[in-house]
Amino acid sequence: MNPNPDEVADVKYVNREQLKELVRKADAGEEGLKLSPWFRIVVDNFLFKWWDHVEKGSLHEAADMKTIHNL
Repeated sequence: MNPNPDEVADVKYVNREQLKELVRKADAGEEGLKLSPWFRIVVDNFLFKWWDHVEKGSLHEAADMKTIHNL
Protein backbone atom coordinates (compact mmCIF):
# COMPACT_ATOMS: atom_id res chain seq x y z
CA MET A 1 0.00 0.00 0.00
CA ASN A 2 1.36 3.40 -0.96
CA PRO A 3 -1.28 6.05 -0.13
CA ASN A 4 -0.87 9.66 -1.17
CA PRO A 5 0.35 11.53 1.95
CA ASP A 6 -1.65 14.57 0.84
CA GLU A 7 -4.81 12.51 1.12
CA VAL A 8 -4.16 9.88 3.79
CA ALA A 9 -2.76 10.49 7.27
CA ASP A 10 -2.72 6.88 8.42
CA VAL A 11 -3.72 3.37 7.41
CA LYS A 12 -4.44 0.40 9.60
CA TYR A 13 -5.64 -3.14 9.06
CA VAL A 14 -8.53 -3.90 11.40
CA ASN A 15 -11.06 -6.62 11.98
CA ARG A 16 -14.80 -5.98 12.04
CA GLU A 17 -15.00 -5.19 15.76
CA GLN A 18 -11.99 -2.89 15.59
CA LEU A 19 -13.59 -1.01 12.71
CA LYS A 20 -16.82 -0.60 14.66
CA GLU A 21 -14.79 0.85 17.53
CA LEU A 22 -12.90 3.21 15.22
CA VAL A 23 -16.18 4.47 13.77
CA ARG A 24 -17.60 4.95 17.26
CA LYS A 25 -14.53 6.91 18.34
CA ALA A 26 -14.64 9.07 15.20
CA ASP A 27 -18.34 9.80 15.80
CA ALA A 28 -17.60 10.75 19.41
CA GLY A 29 -14.59 12.85 18.45
CA GLU A 30 -12.33 10.72 20.63
CA GLU A 31 -8.56 10.60 20.19
CA GLY A 32 -8.75 13.13 17.36
CA LEU A 33 -9.81 10.30 15.06
CA LYS A 34 -11.30 11.42 11.76
CA LEU A 35 -12.66 9.36 8.91
CA SER A 36 -12.95 10.72 5.41
CA PRO A 37 -16.54 11.33 4.31
CA TRP A 38 -16.23 8.90 1.39
CA PHE A 39 -14.91 6.14 3.66
CA ARG A 40 -17.78 6.68 6.07
CA ILE A 41 -20.28 6.39 3.22
CA VAL A 42 -18.70 3.09 2.15
CA VAL A 43 -18.74 1.79 5.75
CA ASP A 44 -22.36 2.80 6.33
CA ASN A 45 -23.71 1.53 3.03
CA PHE A 46 -21.59 -1.39 1.92
CA LEU A 47 -18.63 -2.56 3.95
CA PHE A 48 -20.26 -4.68 6.65
CA LYS A 49 -22.57 -6.35 4.11
CA TRP A 50 -19.55 -7.16 1.95
CA TRP A 51 -17.68 -8.42 4.98
CA ASP A 52 -20.52 -10.83 5.77
CA HIS A 53 -20.28 -12.26 2.27
CA VAL A 54 -16.47 -12.51 2.40
CA GLU A 55 -16.70 -14.53 5.60
CA LYS A 56 -19.32 -16.83 4.06
CA GLY A 57 -17.37 -17.20 0.83
CA SER A 58 -20.23 -15.69 -1.12
CA LEU A 59 -18.87 -12.29 -2.15
CA HIS A 60 -20.09 -12.90 -5.70
CA GLU A 61 -23.65 -12.61 -4.31
CA ALA A 62 -22.94 -9.06 -3.13
CA ALA A 63 -21.42 -7.93 -6.42
CA ASP A 64 -23.62 -5.48 -8.24
CA MET A 65 -22.03 -4.27 -11.42
CA LYS A 66 -25.23 -2.76 -12.85
CA THR A 67 -26.29 -0.28 -10.16
CA ILE A 68 -24.93 3.22 -10.01
CA HIS A 69 -25.22 4.39 -6.41
CA ASN A 70 -25.98 8.03 -5.81
CA LEU A 71 -24.42 8.71 -2.45
